[in-house]
Amino acid sequence: MLFAEYGKDFTDYGDISWSVENPRGAVASALNYTASEKIGAGYGMAKWQKSNLQIIGGLRVEHTDQGYSMLFPLGELRPTGNQEYTDLLPSANAKYALMPNQNLRASYFRSINRPGFFELVPGKVVNEEYQERGNPDLKRAIADNFDIRYEYFPTASDQFMAGVFYKKIQNPIEYTLQLDETRGQDVFYTPGNFGDATNYGLELDAIKYFQKFGIKANYTYTNSEITTKKMIRVRNQSGNLEAQNVNQTRPMYGQSAHVGNVSLFYKNQKTGWDAQIAASYTGERINTVSQFLDNDLWQEAFIQMDASVERKFGKNWVIFAKANNLLNTPMRVFIKNTNPVNANIPQENASGNKTLIREDYYQRSYLIGIRYKL
Repeated sequence: MLFAEYGKDFTDYGDISWSVENPRGAVASALNYTASEKIGAGYGMAKWQKSNLQIIGGLRVEHTDQGYSMLFPLGELRPTGNQEYTDLLPSANAKYALMPNQNLRASYFRSINRPGFFELVPGKVVNEEYQERGNPDLKRAIADNFDIRYEYFPTASDQFMAGVFYKKIQNPIEYTLQLDETRGQDVFYTPGNFGDATNYGLELDAIKYFQKFGIKANYTYTNSEITTKKMIRVRNQSGNLEAQNVNQTRPMYGQSAHVGNVSLFYKNQKTGWDAQIAASYTGERINTVSQFLDNDLWQEAFIQMDASVERKFGKNWVIFAKANNLLNTPMRVFIKNTNPVNANIPQENASGNKTLIREDYYQRSYLIGIRYKL
């Protein structure tokens, strides 16, 4: 029914004969789609041990079938898509017992990172700051991982670990603001594969108890490198600006060079108390990859602090409280530059080597509750 007058054409809503134009019962949107992921896998493992040396090797085979179909395509060139691939994922682990409480480990394994459903669907979604869409040509990332680690367990509850690692990553998935030449000057926030990357670094991890009190700390240093093409505008012989591509080596999207965590905790099994306060540091990292040279968006380094406490009553009841983001740490996004003029702009740092793009505050959150364990 397109138009009806109450009291004349109907006196009760049950008298109306509705004509549903959308049989699926949803509005036309790029977010309306069906997607599937079917994975078939098989695994074999072998173990060998002699004296203090133990070696475990394995091979996993995975076949992936991913697909999508947009319910309401709005001019997209590929409203449906599908990709199939098979991966051989070998692994090998060796452990040598230096002493009863000390081990030396070495390992290698191959892993994959599949695209998510939303990352593949090419439908346009208009957000507050930019347009976003998926990439139907997005490939899975394949990583070869090498690790060597020393382990020391001075007591049943204390530990110290130190290790080094190296990762070779094929086609890592990174997010970028990309110009769509098929749609004029539209710019989309979209995932893509832009080359191969390497990560290497070291890890330290320690836990120490002082009776009912304890401290846990870990630190990771990562040197991350990927070389991708960037656009730069230069003047030609006629004096006109033209775009040229140059190679630039940078850290991977989302990878911080320095990450650390410290936790202080109290555990008393007799009284049922369990409390913890934790602080984490994340170094600066690329938030969005730009198509232009030296124009990537970086997220500023930040510290976040959380706390929790719970008290157990009897065998089944637990009262708990949690507090997150105690420092009200903001997320700041900036562009690195060397323009001293920015030092006089409000909200910019004094040296003028950063231009603030975005600043979000999430405030603190608290949770108090009671839990019953069956």
